[in-house]
Formats: sequence, C-alpha cells, structure tokens
Amino acid sequence: MNTKIKQSIFQLLAAILFLAACKESNTVTDVDGNVYKTVKIGSQIWMAENLRVTKYRNGNPIFHVTDTAEWRKTQDGAWCSYNNNASNTKTYGLLYNGYAISDSRNVAPEGWHVPHADEITQLVAALKGDTIAAGKMKISGMEVWLKPNTGATNESGFSALPGGYRSGGGTFHTLKSNGYWWSDTKSYEMYSWSSRLYDLFADIQRDPQYLNYGLALRCVKD
Repeated sequence: MNTKIKQSIFQLLAAILFLAACKESNTVTDVDGNVYKTVKIGSQIWMAENLRVTKYRNGNPIFHVTDTAEWRKTQDGAWCSYNNNASNTKTYGLLYNGYAISDSRNVAPEGWHVPHADEITQLVAALKGDTIAAGKMKISGMEVWLKPNTGATNESGFSALPGGYRSGGGTFHTLKSNGYWWSDTKSYEMYSWSSRLYDLFADIQRDPQYLNYGLALRCVKD
C-alpha cells in the first residue's frame, strides 16, 4: 500500500472519528437510555427536548402516578404522561411534580442539572429579553402548537413544546397551547419557580408553582 493511499485512509478515519465526536457532543443520554438532542445558547448547553426519564440518576424509580386522588395527596416524586396517555410522551415528554425535581437523587442525567432560576434569566438574556425570547424558543408552525403561535421562529434551537401541565388536583390542562418548565429555585416551602410560554405571545413568563403540580423539565449542562 503506497503512502498516498495510507494517508487517504488515515484522513478518512480521522474525519469519521471527528464526526462521531461531534454527534456525541450534541446529545445526552439519561439513565433509562433515552437520547436527547442538545443546543448551545450563549454560554449554556440545554436539552432541546423535554425530559422522559422514569428513574432517578441512581436507578431508583420515580413513582408513576395516574390516579387523581393519589396525585393530589402524594409528597413523593412522581411523573405522568399528559392525560395519562403514553402516546403524548414521545412528542411532549413527561410531567414531573416538584417533589421529583427537588429530590436529592436527581432526575437529571450525569453531568446535567435542573436549572436554577438565574440560569433561566441568563438564557432569556442571551435571546435578548423576556418580550421576544419565547418566539425564538418555540417550535414554529402549527403541528404541535395551536394557532397563532405568535412570534415562533425557534431560531435558538431550544425547540420549546406546549406540553401543558397537571394541576395539584390531578387534572390536565393546556396541551398544545402552553409550555411549562421547572426550575429548582424555591420561592416558599411549597412553591418552586417555573417558566411559561404561550401560543398567543412571543414573551416568556416566570411564575411560582405548587410542588404538587406536574410540569415538563429541560436540564442544563453542568
């Protein structure tokens, strides 16, 4: 084998390894084996999909709670699919109560964490502020969001989804019109801050939510 052929093979292998490394760096895998796309926004790296994990990082199960009465009373970490319909999970991810978010066993993959409120502020600042950030975060079109999906361009690559929420009373609301995501920052003992996006607006709002509510989650890299 002549030198030129050897060099060509070496260059080809190097290119393959480089592309594989790039691909790996653009995904993260949870303890269940679910693989998520990621995106860099400003100096942060975020999941570009809603979390779907059913176990804590150490392998302990997060309780799957479908029953309305049980959801109302539990103070343990819990998850569910929207409307208890597993077909919603692939697109919109799972909904977690605040007890799962604050559990020391950690719902986030290794090397990742539930965002702090100030990290969400940093994300919004990178997208030039509350009044336009949501439009840059929302998936465009009407396939997953209801009309009019105001301002949606997804130019950030965050790919925000309108996964709705589960109330503390156990009922489900606002699929396809609102998206909610937890932070780990508590405002009071029974509340934690969340971020909210609407189909009707291009801005992002932040609100305290009861820990027995079920919201989606996007993790951020350590």
